[in-house]
Amino acid sequence: ALLAVLMSALAGLSLADTTYDLIVYGATPAGIAAALSYTNLTNDQTSILVLEPTNYIGGMASPGGIGLRDHHDGSILNSTELEWGLRNAKHYNVSSPVWQPDSWVGEANLYAMLSEHANIRLVKNEVILERDAVVKAGTRVVSLATQTNGTGNPNVWTGVYFIDGSYEGDLVFQAGASMTFGREAKQVYNESLGGITASSIAQFKVDVDATWGNGTLLDFISHNADPRLHLGEADDNMMAYSFRACLTTEDGNKVPFPKPAGYRTADFELARRHVVAELAAKQSLRLPWGFLPYSAYPPGNKRDACCGSGPVGIDAVGLEVGYANGTRAQRQAIYNRIRYYVQGLMYFWQQDPNSQVPEETRKTFLSYGLCKDEWPENGHFPPQLYVREARRLVGDRVFTQNDRLEASSNCRNDSIGLAVWGIDIHEMQRVAVDDPSNTTRRKAYNEGLTSPSTGGDFWYELPYWLLLPQRAEVTNVISPNTPSISHVAFASLRVEPTLWRLGQASATATYVAMTQSNADVHEANITRVQSLLLQQGVAIHYPFRPRCDSPVPPPPPPAPVGCHEFNVTGAGFTAANGVYKYTKQYENAPFFQGPNGFSLYRYSNWHISVNSSVYYACDCSGSLPTLTGWSVLNGAAPPPTLTCLDKQ
Repeated sequence: ALLAVLMSALAGLSLADTTYDLIVYGATPAGIAAALSYTNLTNDQTSILVLEPTNYIGGMASPGGIGLRDHHDGSILNSTELEWGLRNAKHYNVSSPVWQPDSWVGEANLYAMLSEHANIRLVKNEVILERDAVVKAGTRVVSLATQTNGTGNPNVWTGVYFIDGSYEGDLVFQAGASMTFGREAKQVYNESLGGITASSIAQFKVDVDATWGNGTLLDFISHNADPRLHLGEADDNMMAYSFRACLTTEDGNKVPFPKPAGYRTADFELARRHVVAELAAKQSLRLPWGFLPYSAYPPGNKRDACCGSGPVGIDAVGLEVGYANGTRAQRQAIYNRIRYYVQGLMYFWQQDPNSQVPEETRKTFLSYGLCKDEWPENGHFPPQLYVREARRLVGDRVFTQNDRLEASSNCRNDSIGLAVWGIDIHEMQRVAVDDPSNTTRRKAYNEGLTSPSTGGDFWYELPYWLLLPQRAEVTNVISPNTPSISHVAFASLRVEPTLWRLGQASATATYVAMTQSNADVHEANITRVQSLLLQQGVAIHYPFRPRCDSPVPPPPPPAPVGCHEFNVTGAGFTAANGVYKYTKQYENAPFFQGPNGFSLYRYSNWHISVNSSVYYACDCSGSLPTLTGWSVLNGAAPPPTLTCLDKQ
C-alpha cells in the first residue's frame, strides 16, 4: 500500500514551469542516482523530470534482480549508494548495507528516496520515439518526445539539461552523438584483449556436433566464421544477454520452472548433446548456471541464477545481435527469444524427460524453484533483460584497456569516481567450426568468455571526459550507462555500483555547468565537480584522499589470519576436497591454496574455485569464510563443510 502511495505521488506532481531544469531518461540505478544528486545539490529548488520507458524503476537493481551485488564497500564513503543499502538493511533489522535485497524491498526504497523530494516528477511507461524524438538548437538538446506505452500522440518534454540513464543510449544517440557497438579491432587502441579472441573459458571440452543430419546448424549456433581465423578483428558481437532469475529451495516460497510456450526439446539439442558427450567421456558434467547466494542478504535463502561453467549456459549467446540499433519491434522480438531460451534451458535441466540429464543432477535442479514472492505479475520471472552492453559513446577521447591500467597507478586530476572490477567479458559468440578429427561434421565452438578477474581486479580512477559526447556534437547531455569507452574497458566498468557513481558524477557536473550560467557540460569546472562529489561521499581517488597532492594514507595493516589451514570435506565435486593452506593476502583477506589447483579466497563473497570457475560460494564476506552454509555454483552437490585445522 505504501509503495502505491509513493508511486502515485511521484507521478502526480504538478510543476508550474513547463521547462525542466533536468530531464533524466531511464530510471536505472545511474538515472536515479543522477536525479537524487541533482536535487540534493540544489536543495530541491530545481525541477527534475525522470522518464522511465517501462513500468518498473531500478533497472538491473530491482526488476533485473541483482541489486548492487558487485560491490566493494570501500568504494563509497557516505553517498546515496550507501543510503539505499542501509535503507534495505533497516527492512531486515540489520546494521550492514544490504546490496541484493528482495527486489520489492529495493524498489520500494528507490521510490521512497525519490518521493522525499517534491521537485522530482517520475513518469513511467514513456518510451522515446523511434526517430525524430529530439529537437536541438545548435549542439544543445531542447526537447525530447516520448509516447505513453509506445503508442498514441507524442508527449514533448522541454529541458535545460538531459541525462541519458538508459542502457541503450537512445536519447544521446538521437541527439546526434557519435556512438559505436560491438568490438573494436585489437590495433585500434592497441588492446591485448581487443577484437575477436581465440577461445573461451567455457569451451566444449568434448566435441559436440553442431549440425543436424542435413548439415543445417542446431538452434543457438550462429553462422559466423571460425574466430581462430580472424583473431584481433572487429565485429558486431556483444556480450551475451540474459535474465537473472531468483531461485530458492524453500518449499513455501518456490514455484516450478515454467515450461515456456512452444517449448521443444529439439530447440535445445545442443544442450542435450553436450550432456551426452560429457557423460560418455566420463567428464564432470558442467552446469548451465551457478547458484550465487544473494549478496549481503540477511535471510540467506535466495540464489541468483548466473554464470555457469558449462559451454551451453544461461547466457543467451548470439541472441542479442541486432538489439543495440534495433527498432522497438526488433528489440521486443529479441527480448522474447532470450526469455524463451533462458526459461527453456531451465526447464530442460529440471523437468524435460527427454533431456538425458542424469537423475542425480536433475535432483539438484528439482530442489530449486523460482522465488514465489518475486515479480508475481510477470510469472515470478525478472522483467528486466540484462543488457550487458549496447551502444557506447565515441567522445573526443575514448577510455581503453590501457587507460584502465594507467589509472590504477596514477592519480588523475580529472577523476570523478572509482571502479574496481576485472575485465569480465561474457561469451561473445557460439559458432560451428571444422572438425579435423571428423571431416563429415562441424563442431560447436565458443569464443569470448573471460574470468571476472582478467586483467586484475584493482581500483582505478575514471576521468570526467568518458561521460561526454564529442564537443562539436552534443553539449548538454551526459550518458553514464554508455560512456566513451572501448568494449574491453567497458567489460570492467559496467557493473551497477560503478554506474550508480557515474550517475552521481553526471548530475554533479551538470549542476556545476548550470551554476556557470548554463554552460555546456564540457565547460564544468572539474575542481568544483570533485569537491561536490566528495561532499556527497563519493570517493574519487585511490588510495582514498581528496586530491592528488594530498598525502597518501598508509595502508591498513593486514588483519591477523585467524586460521592458516582449512580442511574442506563433503563436496560433491571430490577434487575440491582437501587441505587449503594460507599463502598470501588477496583483496585484503587471506588466500588459501588447495589441492588439484583449487583455491579458497574472498572476492566480495568467499569462493572455492579452480581455473577462474567458481565451484562453491558462501554468502559470507568476513575476514574468514564460514564453516557451513556453502552453496553449489558450478560444482556438484552436496556443498562442502570447512574445518579450521589450526585456529589461531
